[in-house]
Amino acid sequence: MPRRTGFSTASGHACIDDGTLITEALQHCTGIGPIRLAQLHAAGLRTWSDILRCEAQSAFHWQEQLAKEVRQCAQALAANDVRFFVERLAPQDKWRILGHFFEQTTFFDIETTGLDYDATITVIICWHKGRLHTFIEHENLDDFLDLLDDITLLASFNGSSFDVPRVLESFHLPELPCPHLDLRWVGYHQGYSGGLKEIAASMRIERPDDLQFVNGDDAVRLWSMWLRHRNANSRQMLIRYCAADVLLLTAVAERLAGRKPQLIGSAFWKHLPDRVSFRVQSTPPATTSPNVDHPPQHGKPPQPSGNFLQRIRGQRDLLSRLSKRRK
Repeated sequence: MPRRTGFSTASGHACIDDGTLITEALQHCTGIGPIRLAQLHAAGLRTWSDILRCEAQSAFHWQEQLAKEVRQCAQALAANDVRFFVERLAPQDKWRILGHFFEQTTFFDIETTGLDYDATITVIICWHKGRLHTFIEHENLDDFLDLLDDITLLASFNGSSFDVPRVLESFHLPELPCPHLDLRWVGYHQGYSGGLKEIAASMRIERPDDLQFVNGDDAVRLWSMWLRHRNANSRQMLIRYCAADVLLLTAVAERLAGRKPQLIGSAFWKHLPDRVSFRVQSTPPATTSPNVDHPPQHGKPPQPSGNFLQRIRGQRDLLSRLSKRRK
């Protein structure tokens, strides 16, 4: 059993430094429910190694099946196959993916022109390999495709319902080229509900004071002001707001993963674009939280094949040429 250090998170998970708790993920295995899991723990069988060490003593079919599935997990971990764990682990265990693959995770958020079905993406910001990457409509939005090809694991908050479908539609993508983890549901299974900012506040993570009451509606207005009046400060404030949400997501993820918090304090917020002398006329966000009682069920995404980005860009070029011909 891996040694756990330090202290516990609000959800009761011990904070660790080595990420080895992924080897305790067993709830996705055939025949392993809460009662049988408790029985295994009582017998001192907590990790994949424990299960395999006792494989020769298996007396029941379910024990043989468990050893087989645990061996597959160990092989996937050795191959750094993140998609395997995103698709296989039980919802209650997906926080373990963050614990093990945190340094390989890219956190992202988008802003759009609204919530209508035809709303377009205005900004995409990612925390990738220790720095922020910003992509803006009419400037460099398509460069996000290049970053996608370099991402091992993409993480969002509520991205399964909003961000990822908008990205797929905007870039005409059949699927993402990397596995995606929605931290809204990771938090839900640790007892957290509400929006990202509410959860962060419950963890005592504070946003910069100039962004305390800026919300998604303001982001739509900021983009409109930039387009109509070329107000550079509104553009800068929009980028700062979206970037703050990405950093907030990263800090929340660190705690959900059971890691000792490192992404804290003013030094962390220094990654944000500079403040601007600009006030957004906004009201404090509503206290009502989205319904998280019944998380949606998602099937396994199809595996991409071939040169993904080359294929997608070819499709977009073809659509563009057809559109011009019709005009």
